[in-house]
Amino acid sequence: MEPVTKATLQVFRKKLSPAKLLLPSSFIDANEKELIEMDFPNSRQEAWKYTRLNRVAKINLESTPSSIIDWSSYLMVKDAYNFVFQNTECIYKSPDLPKGVSIKIGEQIGATDWLSSINEGHVAKLNVAHAQNGCVINISDGVQVDKPIQLIFISDGPKQPNFWRNQLQHGNGAKADIHVGYFSKDAIDSYSNVHWSVFLKENSHLIMTKIQNDGDANYHFSTENISQLKDSNFTLNTLTLDGSFVRNDVLVKVEGENCETHLNGAYIMKENQHVDNHTTVDHIFPNCNSYELYKGVMDDKSTAVFNGKVFVRPNAQKINAFQSNANVLLSNDAAVNSKPELEIYADDVKCSHGSTTGQLDEEAIFYLRSRGISEAAARQLVVAAFMQDVFLKVASNDLKSYIYQQLAVRFDLYLQDKD
Repeated sequence: MEPVTKATLQVFRKKLSPAKLLLPSSFIDANEKELIEMDFPNSRQEAWKYTRLNRVAKINLESTPSSIIDWSSYLMVKDAYNFVFQNTECIYKSPDLPKGVSIKIGEQIGATDWLSSINEGHVAKLNVAHAQNGCVINISDGVQVDKPIQLIFISDGPKQPNFWRNQLQHGNGAKADIHVGYFSKDAIDSYSNVHWSVFLKENSHLIMTKIQNDGDANYHFSTENISQLKDSNFTLNTLTLDGSFVRNDVLVKVEGENCETHLNGAYIMKENQHVDNHTTVDHIFPNCNSYELYKGVMDDKSTAVFNGKVFVRPNAQKINAFQSNANVLLSNDAAVNSKPELEIYADDVKCSHGSTTGQLDEEAIFYLRSRGISEAAARQLVVAAFMQDVFLKVASNDLKSYIYQQLAVRFDLYLQDKD
């Protein structure tokens, strides 16, 4: 494979439009000074050791207008406050929002609406420099949102660059469910870069479920930066149901006592698909819990990466932190690189991590077949049972139903020839 040459990132950037979102000048100026000196990372950099970017660097991006599509077919749940983005345009906004919830879109967002956020690495810095659209969500203190806020992002057309930047400020004692869906339509050699900054104030509760269902050869990069204050409870479910090339970076800074953090992930890959999940949970204050559960099913020549890091700072005593990554390989050509990590500087903690990769339970398949079930159906049942504990983390029954429907399609697609 040809190495990425110096300044390839700068050549890549020449194809991109400058940011349309009005961002603070402090964001842009400092970001540009660092970005202009950067290049695409290569395999010698630990965070990108197993995710090669040569193909990304070579794609020829061009923004082209497209007709508004029927977005209703992309809704994951029906009863929600909906916002739909098609490429760089917001094509639908829910006309009514509950009291205490405000959402600004695109040109409505002023520079002072953005809070300071972490923008490390070339993916996040590209987002600052080229953000075309997105939203700023504010949920006031004490508000309990009565139904999910659902945001749909659709990459439509070949070679399309899409940069979406979003922010959520979650008030004291507030409670909400956020559903985010990423889809593509004829998005051959397209590039999606989405960034979320999420700020949880004291005693707030947030469940954020991210569904990645890109079926085309779209390169998808997703970043979530989370800040948790005292007594907050945060759950992020990352479910990669389909996608040619997916990279997820999650950074959680636990900046108060008595916080709970739950990071759950599931990925189902086939053919030559690739998914990379990088997570960091940074425990700065004592008396907090964090739990990570990521599971994957890999077929054909697909590849996956899991790199989870937990930091426990010197004053962060009485931390409970657990990481688990488990994978099932359906093919001898599939591969997983798993590296859970703990970096602990406090002595009164309970922390553990584990990683397993193996084949399907053939005894379970044999048992099911002995009861008259076909091999394809038996494999479906075993795979579904393996992934079940991740899917059960999704609180919304409607969203779980959508996930199971998508899984049924996926299983029929790539398990029907296993008889």
